[in-house]
Amino acid sequence: MNVSLILGWLFLVIGIACWVFVFKCLYLLFRTRIIVDLPLSQQIKEFSIQEKGGFSIWQVGPLLKQAPMLFSQPQLTDLTRQQVVKLSPSIGRATKNSFSQSAMLVFYCELDVGKYCLEVFAGSSLHTIEERISKAILTTIPIGRASNQQYRFQLRESLTKKQRLLMPIFVFIGLFFFLQGLFTILNLLFDIPMETMLL
Repeated sequence: MNVSLILGWLFLVIGIACWVFVFKCLYLLFRTRIIVDLPLSQQIKEFSIQEKGGFSIWQVGPLLKQAPMLFSQPQLTDLTRQQVVKLSPSIGRATKNSFSQSAMLVFYCELDVGKYCLEVFAGSSLHTIEERISKAILTTIPIGRASNQQYRFQLRESLTKKQRLLMPIFVFIGLFFFLQGLFTILNLLFDIPMETMLL
């Protein structure tokens, strides 16, 4: 069998494998188990982590109302080691919407096995620039705030820092190998010039 054809199929498989990893990460990001569901009216809840891993904090609230992160700030405390857990802000702000509610990913964190406490304090969870933009929008378009019972922060199983770093890289690596393999196979099996496929 032609060596180039074998390489073409190999590149195609590598590309698909990279995308499988990406789709698995997206599934873990949006469809994972909720560890803690903390209504804003409750403000504090203790819980235990049985397995080390990556986790995320989501804000949940009614649609067309102010988001919880405009006026509240979550904090995670490691009760076992008596220290505050570092929360890494989400850059992409992944969201999940239903007909009545909106959920947004706001923070990532890495947790070891142990006891923890999730608390909510008054204050903004936004960056300085985000806060200025939000205030400008609220000045122009008045958006009401719902009652605290309608807002909640959720701690969910999520991606580790390594998975978050690899996911965008694997998107481009997968695209490169998939197209390289596909063009090679089409060129060898059907004698289609690569220039024609790129047009």
